[in-house]
Amino acid sequence: MSRGISDIQKKILVLCLKQGFLTCQDIIRQVFGGRKYNVAHASMSRSLTRLWGRGLVQYWRTLNLYYTAITLTPEGKTLAQAILAEADEEQVNG
Repeated sequence: MSRGISDIQKKILVLCLKQGFLTCQDIIRQVFGGRKYNVAHASMSRSLTRLWGRGLVQYWRTLNLYYTAITLTPEGKTLAQAILAEADEEQVNG
C-alpha cells in the first residue's frame, strides 16, 4: 500500500499521525536531526510537495506569520496506519 512513498515521506506521515500536527521546524528537527538546515529544508519541501500532490497532507500556512504546518487528510491517516502495520509485521516476521 505504501509503494512509491519514500522513507522520508513515510517518517513524516507516521510522525504526523502520532502527533496530529507538525510544523516544518518539527519535521526538520525530528526527521532530519543534525543535517544542515538548507539540505534538510530542501528535502522536506520536496517530500511535502509530493505528499500534498497525492492528497495525503493538508498545509496550514502562516500559522503565526513564520510557520507552516501540516495535518493528515483521511487518506494520509489511512496510509500512515498501513505504514505502521507494515513495520509491525516486518518486526514480527523478521
